[in-house]
Amino acid sequence: MSSGQYYIQNGYIYGPKMSGRFYIQDGYIYGPKNSGKYYIQNGYIYGPNKSGKFYIQNNYIYGPNEELPWLED
Repeated sequence: MSSGQYYIQNGYIYGPKMSGRFYIQDGYIYGPKNSGKYYIQNGYIYGPNKSGKFYIQNNYIYGPNEELPWLED
């Protein structure tokens, strides 16, 4: 479950899993898994899996009650 459990602060993504190990640079999400494969546009997160299902509002990430796509293998 991820909706609203992850938040962005100073360009890093924090939450229950791999907290602070992913960061946002130039609109792309980088980290130890799927680095650079996901990007943010108009508040939505796009990439090869679950594209456009997650969005950012008030620095929190919302979407379906599923794991964030870049955390998956």
